[in-house]
Amino acid sequence: MEPEREYDISDEDINKIQNDDDYNSPKATATRKNETSGGSLYYTPIVDKLFLPVIGHNYGTLDQCEEMYRLYAYHACFDIRKAGQKTAKSGLVKQKYYLCNKAGTPKEVYFDTLQETKKPIRKSNMECTGCRAKVRFDRVYGTDTFVLADFEEQHNHELLPIEYRNLSKKERQMRYAEKLFVYHSTVSNIGPTKAYEIYSNMKGSEKNVHGTVIDFKNWKRDLNVFINATDSQMLVNKMEERKKYVPGFSFEYKLEKSQLHSIFWVNEVAKCNYKEFSDVISFDATYRTNRYNLKFVPFTGIDNHRRCVTVAAAMIRDEIAESYKWLLNCFMKTFGKEPNMIVTDQDKSMAIAIKEVFKTAKHRLCMWHIMRKVPSKIQEANPNIEDKQEKDFKKRFDKIVWNMYIEPTVFEEKWEKLMDDFSLKNDSWFKYMFDIRSSWIPAYFIENEIFESAMLKQRSKQESLDVQTIKKNPKLLTLLRIEKHASKVYTNTIFLIIQQEIVAALYNCSLDKMDKEEYTEIFVVKEKLEKRKECSNEGKKNEGSNEGSNEGKKDEGSSMEDKRECLNEEKEFFKYKNDNIDEIPEKYIMRHWRRDIIPPELRSRRNRYGNENIAVQNSINEITSVVDDCVELIGQDETMLQVLLEKVKMVKKEVEAQVPKQFKKKDVVIQEMVGVSKPNSLDIQNSPVGRYKGCEKDKRLMSEKEKGILESKKRKITCSNCGSHEHNCRGCDKDKR
Repeated sequence: MEPEREYDISDEDINKIQNDDDYNSPKATATRKNETSGGSLYYTPIVDKLFLPVIGHNYGTLDQCEEMYRLYAYHACFDIRKAGQKTAKSGLVKQKYYLCNKAGTPKEVYFDTLQETKKPIRKSNMECTGCRAKVRFDRVYGTDTFVLADFEEQHNHELLPIEYRNLSKKERQMRYAEKLFVYHSTVSNIGPTKAYEIYSNMKGSEKNVHGTVIDFKNWKRDLNVFINATDSQMLVNKMEERKKYVPGFSFEYKLEKSQLHSIFWVNEVAKCNYKEFSDVISFDATYRTNRYNLKFVPFTGIDNHRRCVTVAAAMIRDEIAESYKWLLNCFMKTFGKEPNMIVTDQDKSMAIAIKEVFKTAKHRLCMWHIMRKVPSKIQEANPNIEDKQEKDFKKRFDKIVWNMYIEPTVFEEKWEKLMDDFSLKNDSWFKYMFDIRSSWIPAYFIENEIFESAMLKQRSKQESLDVQTIKKNPKLLTLLRIEKHASKVYTNTIFLIIQQEIVAALYNCSLDKMDKEEYTEIFVVKEKLEKRKECSNEGKKNEGSNEGSNEGKKDEGSSMEDKRECLNEEKEFFKYKNDNIDEIPEKYIMRHWRRDIIPPELRSRRNRYGNENIAVQNSINEITSVVDDCVELIGQDETMLQVLLEKVKMVKKEVEAQVPKQFKKKDVVIQEMVGVSKPNSLDIQNSPVGRYKGCEKDKRLMSEKEKGILESKKRKITCSNCGSHEHNCRGCDKDKR
């Protein structure tokens, strides 16, 4: 057992602390409490003389006067508000009043429960108590300065405790930094509540944040209200503005009945990606959408790090053939050439559009989408075999459909046997998939070398991977010069794959036989297959061997009788080693896999509208970085931190003296954050909330897997008698104990 912990504090000390008033509630602000002859209480805050207003003193301009009284109110822990003023005929302010926020009489409310009314009584957390605390400033004749003419410091209400000063009206006013953080969090799909929690942790405490979680929510609401019905118009305006200032940016959109139907956009980096990685492009309409149910359609390729890169993006209202035709026409207008292969799911609308727009691109189906459907299709399968290993349908199915080296005839034989063994020969879905086997089985289109890579579902981090390729020198496993050459040519990701083949060529392959016939050398390479899958060499005439010829040119490579044997790089590297070839022939190095295809300066461009915005943003980032670096260098030295704080405050005063303080309206602040002005005219209406394909209701159909996941999250009933999850104890047949 774990020993009992010993505490230095006794039970008596705990009770004493709990009964202490200072422990139970925060201390109130230091005040002098007095009572009138009529029994009314009034409070006079005790404030340092440095902040105490002095009657007859000249406090400068009206803004400086207001700032002085606000500073006094901050230390006295109450809020103020502007009141009336007297002006001369010329319009100059002669007198100005500032009052306590609780000044005035409460508004009278009339309500009768017997009278039906739809207008509810508004609850207000602002309570007026008729407080008479105030100040009055009078203008000095012939100047723009004011003197304090009247000062009433007594309040008829209790002032806020110092610990709650962060909840005062002044301190709850969100600064630009908080507003900008809420905006960026919204862009990153982080809600205001979570944003408030993150920002509080960054600042060390909620007391260091201007505003509460309610204020963060209200600002998010204001952002939405600013956009509101002009959502689509602002989006199109923003894209058109970007098209105007950003070189290489393309944007197309489509309207139906003045409502936004579809949009398509491509930036300069995406165009460069397509130029280099257009061998295999996949696109699919995802259901992770927006409030209008517009379907997001990304076009994705595979880069030289075997990672997914986006080459184009679009949003469409519906998934009909006409919408996809428009999308592909935009694609062709932007890029001017078709991809070698286009990969999609089994959407028939996509197939119709691809057939009509693309003339040379090969259309193939995505294996991932197909394999997701398999579990739901074999529920009624009835295996009629005795071997336990052969009863694993998924293992056998994967072995034949994912095999890149299997012959089509061998595939058909194994497919037929699998259907017989599991009584699925008459299943309509499997029959249909067999009929279209040439569009999804790798054995029928293995000539495209990067098809397998196109199935990777990873997000690209090209910049970091390029840096890793430059900084990190991969460890060489052999003394062959061809391996060193490969490490300098390929990216690290591709080199590791090539390296495996080079090592296998050195240790797994050996020359079995070599003959000469006139000008041709015929050689047979034997390969050890211990680490190879059973399916890797099925369908070959000479299993474990490779026949080739050499016509006197060592860099010509092997001409093989079967084209699929070209995929066996081990034997190719064995031949290079045997012929003392130190470098991979240039014609066999795919540009697709080389390093430094995309220029680094192209990825680093962040121009949205013009060069001025980039310069301003860079200056802002540098300023904050310099201050953060100073704080990091000082560390926990309190004296040095105070010195730095005073210097920063001096810089702030200098800036305030040079730049007049301006009050910006809420819409102006939001406009600066969003980066686009609110349109004066509304030519483009928001798209109506669309429906999902094949659904009558505004809710898409779920797969069996998704239904199973939702079902598993539900709370299951458990019988307390027998432990069954099918019923509870009341419906249990077992005798209750």
